[in-house]
Amino acid sequence: MNLFSTQMRKALEVKQTVESAVLPVLFPLKRKTKPEQIGSCVIVYIDGEYFAFSASHVFDVIGSHALLVGAGGMEKLTPLSGERFSTKRGPSGTHADDPLDASVFHIQGGLTDKIKKIAITVDDLDVSESSPSYSIYMAAGFRVKVSNTDGNKANGKRECFPSTEYGQDVYSSLSLNKDTHLGLAWEDQVFNGVGWQTSPSPKGISGGAIMKVEGINAMTSHNESQKPKQLLSAITIEQKREKNGKPGVLIGTRISLHLSLIKHFLPKLEINI
Repeated sequence: MNLFSTQMRKALEVKQTVESAVLPVLFPLKRKTKPEQIGSCVIVYIDGEYFAFSASHVFDVIGSHALLVGAGGMEKLTPLSGERFSTKRGPSGTHADDPLDASVFHIQGGLTDKIKKIAITVDDLDVSESSPSYSIYMAAGFRVKVSNTDGNKANGKRECFPSTEYGQDVYSSLSLNKDTHLGLAWEDQVFNGVGWQTSPSPKGISGGAIMKVEGINAMTSHNESQKPKQLLSAITIEQKREKNGKPGVLIGTRISLHLSLIKHFLPKLEINI
């Protein structure tokens, strides 16, 4: 446990390249005039174009309205215009029962210099089909519980939770397809960088990043790389608590699905990974 905790702390100290590209998504709910935080997204730059990767059920709330994001600091909330690419809706006619739950927002207007600056590139993407045993992953996003509006200010806090991927036996027990999904251990107790705490409800993290920390392993003190880095592996879509003998899990849709959407709707765009 000491080694595990030490390696997790190392992972949390890696340069926050991908983590910094995670922004909160806001929208006025229940006919309120003030926007509330409803989810998260990741800003990605590919071949001259900017995109927001997120979960489809987050974008369902927004509908045809602009994508409203917060870039932090003293900047005003930024409405982004563009077009949305999504996986197929579920039987309900929404993405609430869409198992893939992947959406890409092709940003075509409203970009600020700050948002452009934080965007990650194809060099920060992880499309590997498998990872070494005990690779460290981190889920980053903005939880609704620690977000609020005060007067004309919107407050949010990006949080990051390290974990490891489950083995194939757990994927099978949870009926998860490892080719399309990433399942992270999300037990009733999680490590927060200092100690262990009751795992928080991740509501609001949906649409945020699941990152692999390349170069650091949870169970060996020898770093696999002199320059560990964050890579975007998946987009968070769902959490399931421990129940009926099945372990708790944080589920992400692998970004290969998001890239497939871009290739389908923008076939002339070059994605060289």
